Amino acid sequence: MSSQQESDANIIYQCVWCGKKFEKKMLSKIAETRCPYCGFNVIMKARSPTAKLIVSSKLTEEQRLLTED
Repeated sequence: MSSQQESDANIIYQCVWCGKKFEKKMLSKIAETRCPYCGFNVIMKARSPTAKLIVSSKLTEEQRLLTED
C-alpha cells in the first residue's frame, strides 16, 4: 500500500445530518459523497479533537515587553 493510500484511509469524515464519523474506506466507490449510515448526501471532513499550535513569529524578550499592554 502506498503512503498516499495509507493517508487517505486515515481521513475521518462526518455526516452533516446524523453526525456520525467514519473513515474514507467506508465510503462506497459509486456514491462517495453519501453517508454510509443514513445515506445523506453531504459529508465534511471531521475536525481534529486537538488544536495545532503554530508559532507565528519569534519575538525577542525586549520586543515582547514593548508589545504587552
